Amino acid sequence: MPLSPDVVTYGILIHDYCALGDLENAVKLLDEMVARGVEPNATVYTSVIALLCEKRRVSDALKVVEDMVQREVVFDEAVYTTVLSGFCSEGNLAAARQWFDEMQRKGLATDRVTYTTLINGFCRAGELNEAERVFHEMLSKQLDVDEVTYTVLIDGYCKRGKMVEAFRVHNEMVQRRVTPNVVTYTALCDGLCKQGDLQAANELLHEMCNKGLELNTCAYNSLINGLCKAGNVEQAMRTMVDMDTAGLKPDVFTYTTLIDALCKSGELDEAQNVLQEMLDNGIKPTIVTYNVLMNGFCMTGRVEGGKKLLEWMLEKNICLNATTYNSLLKQYCINNNMKSATEIYKGMCSQEVMLNENTYNILIKGHCKARNMKEALHFHNEMIEKGFRLTATSFNSLIRLLNKKKKFVEARKLFDEMRKEGMTAEPDVYNFYIDLNFNEDNLESTLALCDELVEASVATSRAEMDQHVANGHKHK
Repeated sequence: MPLSPDVVTYGILIHDYCALGDLENAVKLLDEMVARGVEPNATVYTSVIALLCEKRRVSDALKVVEDMVQREVVFDEAVYTTVLSGFCSEGNLAAARQWFDEMQRKGLATDRVTYTTLINGFCRAGELNEAERVFHEMLSKQLDVDEVTYTVLIDGYCKRGKMVEAFRVHNEMVQRRVTPNVVTYTALCDGLCKQGDLQAANELLHEMCNKGLELNTCAYNSLINGLCKAGNVEQAMRTMVDMDTAGLKPDVFTYTTLIDALCKSGELDEAQNVLQEMLDNGIKPTIVTYNVLMNGFCMTGRVEGGKKLLEWMLEKNICLNATTYNSLLKQYCINNNMKSATEIYKGMCSQEVMLNENTYNILIKGHCKARNMKEALHFHNEMIEKGFRLTATSFNSLIRLLNKKKKFVEARKLFDEMRKEGMTAEPDVYNFYIDLNFNEDNLESTLALCDELVEASVATSRAEMDQHVANGHKHK
């Protein structure tokens, strides 16, 4: 007679399913286990809870916790920390803090891992003051703060561009004799690169090497990304060679960053060479990589190159998204080539690619430019049904077209809707309705629209002035 599986057997199977990310079979086994009268232990429950939290199904994880309570299964700090991590991943920090406080009330010794999890959650949400407060609470309890905790806080400041605070925490770290690791330096380097301070980033990487730490792929990628953003693509390419010399292989992020920079500088042929090198080295491009190249072709007016790339991607059965098609669609609409734009649209439909908000706005503006009122209104109605919104430029384009076609009621309805949504019409659209109201002797509405136009013009001038000043500082 075959032996029935016991808690250990079930536990091993459920753990293995959870390790594979197979939630369905893990839950099935848990249910079967209970149905057969085999009581799950804390280890079994923890595996399922961890996978649910990983899949951002914290509410379901809490139901499992409730089941543990009902069955009087004693659970430890690991369960609480797992759920805490789930709340943080969802961005539900109020629940995370409440859960953390409950841990303390129940006398569970919240350790370094628990505190670091909460600090990381606050950092990811940009709530750095709260992250710092929890960090100091940790210090006040004389818990062992290691390089992981420090690095989480440093990275949080770096990602928000607060480099002064990041280096303050770094200095405190060193003063407390906690040694920064490769991840710490990489976070600081990335922050400096994003602020355009490449010299400081280079100095930091040299300091890192002098301390016997080896640069990793992330550190090189940060530097390459910074160089590309600064327009120094040649130096970025040389850095990729240095990376290879150091025994590190460029990854998909490295190549995509370089392809993007080359496309933006108009070097499409070199960008294609980098893509080919990427493929030759066995690195699979993501859809982002292909979209960057597609955008490069279209932005430089090389639409035929973009079309060939699209055809090649379809031949290779690469899964395309709306962004891939939108670049071509936009360029055809700009060129008033609505026949080709319609072909692209039909291609999206045949490939069952979901149209997004940007797709609809591109099509509406294109058909308005071509004075295809029927098509423009069709796409407008369809996008509204799907819950998408018109951009200000699409509103303006539709209003102009409807007025030209003498559909004044429909145009006025859109104009009022646009203003309700807090968007600003173009001066020519405002002037049309100012003149209309004036001719109808509607002085109150005329003055109100005049005020709106003046406010909009002032706001636009200020924005342009601020941008001019910002660009001036950037070039100094």
